[in-house]
Amino acid sequence: MKKSLNLLQLTFASTSAIIGSGWLLGVYVSAKDAGPASIFSWFISGFAIMLIALVYSELGAMLPAAGGLARYPKYTHGAFLGFITSWILIIAGAAVSTIETEATVQYLNFYVHGLFINKSLAPEGMIFAFFILIVFFLLNLFGAKIFAKTNTFLTYFKILIVAAAAGALIYVSVKSGNIKNLEGYNLMPYGYDGIMKSISLGGIIFSYLGFRQAIDLSGEAKNPGRDVPVATILSVVIGITVYTLLAFSFIISVPQVKNNLWNTLNLSSPFVNLLNLYGLPAFALMVILGAVISPFATGLVYMGTTSRITFAMSKMKFLPKSFHLNFNRYGTAYISLIFTFFLSALYLLPFPSWQSLVGIITSGMVFTYILGPIGLMTFRKLDPHKKRPFYLPFANTISLLAFIVGTLIIYWSGFDVLWKLGIGISAGVILFIFTNFNKIKRKLKETIIPGLWFLFYIIAILTVSFFGSKSFGGKNMLKSPYDLIAVILTAVLFYFIAINTSIKKEEMEMIIEEEFIGEEFEI
Repeated sequence: MKKSLNLLQLTFASTSAIIGSGWLLGVYVSAKDAGPASIFSWFISGFAIMLIALVYSELGAMLPAAGGLARYPKYTHGAFLGFITSWILIIAGAAVSTIETEATVQYLNFYVHGLFINKSLAPEGMIFAFFILIVFFLLNLFGAKIFAKTNTFLTYFKILIVAAAAGALIYVSVKSGNIKNLEGYNLMPYGYDGIMKSISLGGIIFSYLGFRQAIDLSGEAKNPGRDVPVATILSVVIGITVYTLLAFSFIISVPQVKNNLWNTLNLSSPFVNLLNLYGLPAFALMVILGAVISPFATGLVYMGTTSRITFAMSKMKFLPKSFHLNFNRYGTAYISLIFTFFLSALYLLPFPSWQSLVGIITSGMVFTYILGPIGLMTFRKLDPHKKRPFYLPFANTISLLAFIVGTLIIYWSGFDVLWKLGIGISAGVILFIFTNFNKIKRKLKETIIPGLWFLFYIIAILTVSFFGSKSFGGKNMLKSPYDLIAVILTAVLFYFIAINTSIKKEEMEMIIEEEFIGEEFEI
């Protein structure tokens, strides 16, 4: 893969993935779940994600690799964990391109009726969504440079439209006096449970998860040691600023919500509905344009970076060699891209709406993101003298906090989401055993044992979720706040188990050296 991406392109790849359908629908859904407190949900969640982003900033600068998030777990805990991580990233990542097309179609339905009926895509809407996926595929086919230039152009417009929409709503809310309704609202109408639910299921964490794009594209960066950490951190800062502003503008502009019943809000195209209500049709039309550009750019980025995960799986010998050996004239591993495109298209069938996919994507992604803190501290233990262009201060504390926060986000997704995700992960485990049976027999200790802690971690979280608070789909045998205490203690226990069950330094060096043959990389 060609090293052609600069700091701006890396920053906007992550920024574009963060500012996608989340501002179009996530702000609205989180307000229904948490009421006015959703403003703080966006702000606090952004800083929670920043903890994970800081961890990956060191990893991405130290080991710049295409599909890095999939590869780091294998380097520290062997093939089994590497496969499971890749499996989750692919099934969740491919779904993001799908969910972004669905958000676009839902907003367009405001003007082009018949695309979205009964809270899901109509047949015409599915055809339109499929056409958008084809455009994603074609733009990625022309290589990282074309894809990045297209995305950078779109991201400028995206930020401009979001800022204009939020500014317009704040202005008319103050001028009309609607902002005074805040005085009569209960700040947390659904308590802390509502805030926690909005974080995992309301689309908040889902929106922020896009920070990873600079990490996955680090193998194609011109100066990864400098640019990857800066791009990753800067994108999260931009995301926090944008979403906090949007959430505030939405809350103050909604017509008075009687009896604090925020969950009764019923807006098909939230920002368009509000702007038209205040007599701003030009701004409403601008949001429709944003409804095309924002999810389009995000879906474009995710299809590109998910194909890098497929590429990485091939490099790790989990998929046929053809996935990483066949490039077109633009330096694109086109078989990996074709595979990702068809997987994204398949998601249109069982998940024909935005909210039906959010919880599963969020939990799946976070399950893999929490491996970053483990990877960082394991690398520091195994190879403390390795060159690190970005050295994270207070890494012990930040990594532990990141792992705890990630575990809480997973728990807040609820048992109904987690058991389905558990089935998907189980399918990945069975597939790994079936495809690597001979290798497992020969090298059980190196292949399976170091990553086995992750399976027990998943089982532990599922168990706490099953017996936990009814607010998150549990049996309420472990009531709040004892369920949260159990989750935190589980996270702390497995954090230290994971760091102390890694593979040996010699094995790690051998895996890295073998995988980076043919790639420009300083071992």
